[in-house]
Amino acid sequence: MTEEDKQRRRSRFSVDDPPRRRSRPDTVEDGKTEAEMILEMNRKKRLEEEALKFTEYESQRKVEREREEAELKALREKSIRRKKEREEEAKIMAEKRAIEEKRLKEEAEEKKRQRQEEERRKKEEHENRLQEEENKSPPKPNFVITKRNRQNSESSVGNVAKAKEDMTKSKEQLDEEKAAILKQRVGPLTIDGLNAEQLIAKAREIHQKIYQLESDKYDLEQRHKRQQYDMMELAERARQMNKGKKKGASSDQAYDRLADVYPSAPPKISVCSKYERHTDGRSFFERRNMFGTKGTDQPQKAPSAEPQTAEEEE
Repeated sequence: MTEEDKQRRRSRFSVDDPPRRRSRPDTVEDGKTEAEMILEMNRKKRLEEEALKFTEYESQRKVEREREEAELKALREKSIRRKKEREEEAKIMAEKRAIEEKRLKEEAEEKKRQRQEEERRKKEEHENRLQEEENKSPPKPNFVITKRNRQNSESSVGNVAKAKEDMTKSKEQLDEEKAAILKQRVGPLTIDGLNAEQLIAKAREIHQKIYQLESDKYDLEQRHKRQQYDMMELAERARQMNKGKKKGASSDQAYDRLADVYPSAPPKISVCSKYERHTDGRSFFERRNMFGTKGTDQPQKAPSAEPQTAEEEE
């Protein structure tokens, strides 16, 4: 530090300057300082602001609470009103459902009654028609049963004609004829006034008749099965035969395709055996002489492939 700096520093703290006194805080009448008063004022102001905010919040909350209570009251009233409406609607729907069920039940009973009346009417008409047919002429059987060992062309033709006639009849007519035939064949069972031995004899007679009918039924079923099998076999054979006659699909070597296209074409000449299973090394003329001359003594010779001269031709 230089002398000038030292001198300047001494001049700043000279002895002639009066001593400085420490300042004391100002006092008030209550014995509080100015800072304490300021703090107190700030605290009161803050409390007033908080009280004002709380009052405003309380008033706002009261308004909101009143509004919520009004909404809840309206909702409760609406719920009660809607509940009453639902009860009334359920009551009306129950009444309508009861009326509809009653109507459906009445309709079902009416339909059932009409159906029963229709069935009764049809049954009476059917019985009246059968009675009229019985009164007019005895019913004719709609089928003919022939024995196994009997071969009669007339009965066969009659069966075919009868079957064709039956095919033109309706189902109701066939049912009526069947019922009439059964009524004709199945006689009434009279067992009044019979003792034990007579009842036993009657039972044996009925058993024998049932046995005979079952035997005839079995024979007819077997005959029908056999005829169906024969018809299937014949149909299969016919199909196989027709399959071989198709154009371009014949396996028979005697079949002449050219004759089918051109009727004026000459007959076909077989130059090989249909039983050969390997390629024949002979020429065309040799094979023709072998299979075409049918065992003649002097087979024809094949023409020479060399050209003939003019002298040889003369």
